[in-house]
Amino acid sequence: MKKKTKPTTKLDKRIDILVRVVLVLTIAIVVFFFAIRPMIFKKDYYFEAGEDVTLDNLGSDKGSDNYDIAVIGDGIDAISAALGATDVGAKTLLICSDKELGSQLGGSYDTSWSPDVTPTGINVSSDIFKEIRYKSGEALNIGNYLKTIKEMVSKEKRLDVIYDSRINEMEIQGGEVQKIEVNTPNGKRTITAKKYIDATKEGEILKKGNVPYSSGYTDIGIKNLFPPVYLNFMVSGVDYKQVEKLINEQKMLISSLLKQYNISNSNVSLSGFNITDQGNNKVLIEGITVKNIDLQNEKMIKEYYNIASKECMDLFQYLKLNLEPFKNSGGLSIATQFIRPSAYHFKGLYNLTLGDILTGKRFSDRISTASRPVTMTMEDGNGYIICNPKIFYIPLRSIIPQGLTNVLMTGDKISCSSLVQSAINSNSSKSGMGYAAGIISAYSISKKIDIPHIVEDYNLDTQTEVEKVLRKKGIFMSDIKEDLTSLTSDWSYPYAEKLLNAGLLSAGITNDLKFNKKAKSQDFAYIILNGVVRTAPDKYNYDFDTALRVYLKNEPLTKDKLAQILLDVAGKKVTNKKYYDEACKQGVIDETLIKKLKNKIDVEYSEMYYAAVKAIEKITGKAMK
Repeated sequence: MKKKTKPTTKLDKRIDILVRVVLVLTIAIVVFFFAIRPMIFKKDYYFEAGEDVTLDNLGSDKGSDNYDIAVIGDGIDAISAALGATDVGAKTLLICSDKELGSQLGGSYDTSWSPDVTPTGINVSSDIFKEIRYKSGEALNIGNYLKTIKEMVSKEKRLDVIYDSRINEMEIQGGEVQKIEVNTPNGKRTITAKKYIDATKEGEILKKGNVPYSSGYTDIGIKNLFPPVYLNFMVSGVDYKQVEKLINEQKMLISSLLKQYNISNSNVSLSGFNITDQGNNKVLIEGITVKNIDLQNEKMIKEYYNIASKECMDLFQYLKLNLEPFKNSGGLSIATQFIRPSAYHFKGLYNLTLGDILTGKRFSDRISTASRPVTMTMEDGNGYIICNPKIFYIPLRSIIPQGLTNVLMTGDKISCSSLVQSAINSNSSKSGMGYAAGIISAYSISKKIDIPHIVEDYNLDTQTEVEKVLRKKGIFMSDIKEDLTSLTSDWSYPYAEKLLNAGLLSAGITNDLKFNKKAKSQDFAYIILNGVVRTAPDKYNYDFDTALRVYLKNEPLTKDKLAQILLDVAGKKVTNKKYYDEACKQGVIDETLIKKLKNKIDVEYSEMYYAAVKAIEKITGKAMK
């Protein structure tokens, strides 16, 4: 039997209508505030555009060569720094060494325009970078990026730009840059500014200010090694859709063809087959990688540029002969310069370490956020991923150079481990860092505070205020805490971190340090061998090398084998082959390791990390950092 329903009254109908009206109004309000209103009142609505912030006490300098802030450089960090400064009210000058804006990007055919995104999908790029990408069409079209950058700069009334100009002289008093003399096409100009930002790749102001620096990987004990450089080229008369279809449908064919391509120089290799659409039947090919170039040696750079250019021509002809979409192509245009990192790492008030970025250290003076793997290419050309930070921060202390109180530095030359360079070298990271540097420079003028004073412990309130301004202007400051307990909670993590910081250990893309897994003999031998060479080269000799190389075998590292290795490198002979007992008796294995290895036969990686650090420090007499 069906249950009788209660008759609907007029009151019920009115309540139902009222509820529907309220629901519709609520939806309309939500749509207005979160969709329509941003379109009307913000510059763009595709991304979260920063709020308007204008700081006091700026823009009052009179005279054509007097500025609040002078930015020197041509790259995306220089442009972003100038935009950041002027966006909050500073009278700003951008000094470019080339004849037009963005020539560093355009001349190198730089297509590294992907955002910094965490493995969990969080985009940590700054709004200024998102804005540039959005206005450029979100693609990898070089022309669109150059056009966008020029338009953004030209709209800023408080921003002046001078081209084809270089710093000739600089006056410094008490660690403060007073003025710079600039050679321009129209003669010399003397520029005075309250703050300066060195966004050049080679650190022009920093070198003139005698800021100490290291080059390449020398900070981790590897001499004459620099990251690789890249040379791209553009081809016309190619239908990008045909190329895209070919890549998707015949990957094996393309892979086979590229393997058959011969390169004569051992330092040159193919970068793969990455192709981007440049419009008008033009495609850009990321073609050539060159390793083992001394990036301090301009003569060597030019020599290898000519070698790589010839290789681009040969590769282009090879593609024409072997791939259908390239049969009728022409108009080869090779980038006028390499895509290359800075050769230098200038010393700041704080040196950002690999451990800092792996664990996402939350600095109180953080100014920008990034998320990129840390990679390294050795002299033999073998590259590997050292670790894959989820999310990490760049502190203000790392962009304040030692000895200069009114200068900030940007880009991949900032104060950091050479291993960190690859993780902060994206256009996304450099753009956010530059934009923050411009805003902080203006903030210090507005509040009449020296930049180095901002990072002092007694100025935590000021650091909090700076972060609020940066957040308002669209610098991503994550409040999301990644769970790193599986990485940092192991007792041996501090020792693994020391090995990571020295480039002696690779955690790979998964950050797996394999703490509880069984170690290998070759791993232990390699770490000690390379650790001694990098920490104290004078302690390395033929006998030491010979003693270790016999253990470079892919076999389990037992505690007896561990003891035997340690006894050998210590020069202690054992005749009874009771290596572990003798190592413990002679103090080669300490109490900590004895406790960890109790009732064990095989050594786990956690114990190996500890043993390796202790061995390297004992042999070299130097503490690992």
